[in-house]
Amino acid sequence: MDIKLLETFQAVIESQSMTGAARVLGVTQPAISTQIARLEAQVGFALFERVNGRLKASRQGRLFYAEVRNALGMIERLAQDADTIRKGTSETITVASHPSASISILPAVVAELRQRRPMARIRMINRTSEEVRAIFETGAVDVAIAEWPIHIPDISLKRYKVPCMAVLPATHPLADKKVIAPADLTDTPLIGMPVTRLIGHQVQNAFIECDVGFTPMIESEYFSSMCALAATGCGVGIVDRWSAEMFQPLGLAVRSFQPTILYEIGVFTRPNPPATPIFDEFMALLDQRLKAPYPETSERGDG
Repeated sequence: MDIKLLETFQAVIESQSMTGAARVLGVTQPAISTQIARLEAQVGFALFERVNGRLKASRQGRLFYAEVRNALGMIERLAQDADTIRKGTSETITVASHPSASISILPAVVAELRQRRPMARIRMINRTSEEVRAIFETGAVDVAIAEWPIHIPDISLKRYKVPCMAVLPATHPLADKKVIAPADLTDTPLIGMPVTRLIGHQVQNAFIECDVGFTPMIESEYFSSMCALAATGCGVGIVDRWSAEMFQPLGLAVRSFQPTILYEIGVFTRPNPPATPIFDEFMALLDQRLKAPYPETSERGDG
């Protein structure tokens, strides 16, 4: 389909007349009419109709316009991408990560990267850890983040561990405690992670080893949901430190949990990653974010 015909159609729609489109495009009004007729012949339906003497887009024309606008926008972006590649100024990185990292870790990293490199383009793919591994193996991403354990041959891998924290409403009676143990939660509704997940299994074992029953009233696969549920008063959850930190402004009290449960993720790249400044800067910012110290309980606000 001729792009010039699509551009003419867009101009007619947006100027609301063929005369206006002719003025915008610098051609005659008969030339616009001819191009619209050619496009209608190609698509097989009328793009416009006359209503009280005025030209209006038909129902099919309105639907077609939405698609044309998207298509021309993509072509414009392709032209811009080609220009940046030609000039050697392309700054693009693709990251695949599991949901917790996408929500609680990457936003701060991406924000800092965009501040330093306003022209940077970041594509974030959010999948389960198993799907992240599969996507990485296809070669479609530059960096991948997934929960441990990770079994992929021939990769560069960095592992990060953080303690899990107890999250509860800021007004909860247990918020007065600096450290929360399973015994403190015997009569408290719990929000848990499925035990089929490694971290869910570890939390369950911590309760069992302390001779405390572990029967969550609510079960969720995502730390973000567990934090939101805790903030609304549904119970107490045990989540990774990064999620606790991200969602604390919702009105959460975040407290140390004993016995210590470590949540571990892996950041992996290829042995020979792309030699681009944006890749190096992204990896440095990500490492900084994952190693950042978390303030002690006495220094944290809980509301």
